[in-house]
Amino acid sequence: MNIKSIVFTIFVFLAIAVALLYYFITSPSSLIVKETPPKAISILIASDLQLSSVDGVKAGLKELGYQTDKDVTIKLYNPKGDRDLTVKMAQEIVSLKPDLIVTLSTSASSAVIDADKDAKIPLVFGDVGNFQQLGITDIRHPGGFMTGVVVDNVAVAPKRMELLKSLNPNMKTIGVLLNPKHVSYQDILKASGEGAEKLDIKLLWYEISAKEDIAKAMAKLVKEKPDAVMTTSEALISNNPSLITPILRTAKIPSMDFNVEVGVQAGYLMVYGISRFDIGKQSSRIIDKVLKGEDPGSIPIEFASTPSFEINKVLADEMGIDIPEFLLLQANKVYR
Repeated sequence: MNIKSIVFTIFVFLAIAVALLYYFITSPSSLIVKETPPKAISILIASDLQLSSVDGVKAGLKELGYQTDKDVTIKLYNPKGDRDLTVKMAQEIVSLKPDLIVTLSTSASSAVIDADKDAKIPLVFGDVGNFQQLGITDIRHPGGFMTGVVVDNVAVAPKRMELLKSLNPNMKTIGVLLNPKHVSYQDILKASGEGAEKLDIKLLWYEISAKEDIAKAMAKLVKEKPDAVMTTSEALISNNPSLITPILRTAKIPSMDFNVEVGVQAGYLMVYGISRFDIGKQSSRIIDKVLKGEDPGSIPIEFASTPSFEINKVLADEMGIDIPEFLLLQANKVYR
C-alpha cells in the first residue's frame, strides 16, 4: 500500500470517528448517562416544637448517604401551632404531589391523611402519640400508604410520677396540666389514674383548653398547692412554658415535663421523655426504605423507646429542694 492510500485510509477513519462522536453528542438517544432528578420530600410539622425532629431527619438521611438537592429536596411546612393552617398546608402538599410526605406530629399526620385519601402519596410519620387515631389497627402491617414512628407519652405517666415522688416519699398530691381536647384525653386519665393509685397519690387536674385558660388554671394550682406538678404531652401546654414555669418557681413547687428539648431549659425542675431529634433520626431509616421502593403499608410501625431523664440542680438549689443522690445518678443529664 502506497503513502497516498495509507493517508486516505487514516482520513476516512478519522472522518467516521468524528461523525460518530457528533451523532452521540447531539442525538436525543445519546448514550451519555443523565442524572436522576432528586426525590421531592415535603415535611409538615405542628409547630416550632418539631424543628429538632426535622434536624434529626436531615442528620439521619445525611448519615445514610443522601445529599440535599442531589438525592433529595426537602420543603418544610410549619403552621406554628395553627390547626386550620395545618389543614390548608396538608392540602397544598398533596396537590403538589411530592415523592414522599413526612409528618412530625399527630395533628400534622391526621391532616395529611385526610387530604391524601385519594392521592395516596407515600407517608412516613414521626412523633405520633396515638396511631389508632390515624386509622391503623395492625402495627406490623399498617396497610395503606403510611408507616412511621410512634411515641407513647401517655404510658410513661406513672414513671414520671414515680420520679417526682422520689423527691419526697411523703408526697400526697400531684397536679396535672392537661387539655381536655387532647385526642388521648381518656387514655391520659386512665394511665395517670392507675399510676397514682399504685403510688397512693391523689391527682389534681388543671384543664387548659386555650392559651387564655393558663392564668386561671395556674392561679387555682397555686391556691391548692399540690406537692408537685406534671405536664402532659400537648402542644398548647408545651408552647407556653413562660406562662407556667415562673409561677411554679415562685411557689416552690417541683415539676416534671415530658419535652426534652424544652423542659429543663424552659424552667421545669425535671424532664422525662424522648428526644425529638432522635425520633427524627429513627424516622429517617424508614424514609430511606420508602425512597428505595418499599411499600409503606408493609413496613412495621416502630416505637421510640429510649427516654432521657434530666434534672435542673441549679433550680432545685434555688427552690430549696433536695435532690436525692440516687436520683441524680439515674439522670442522663444534670444541670449544675
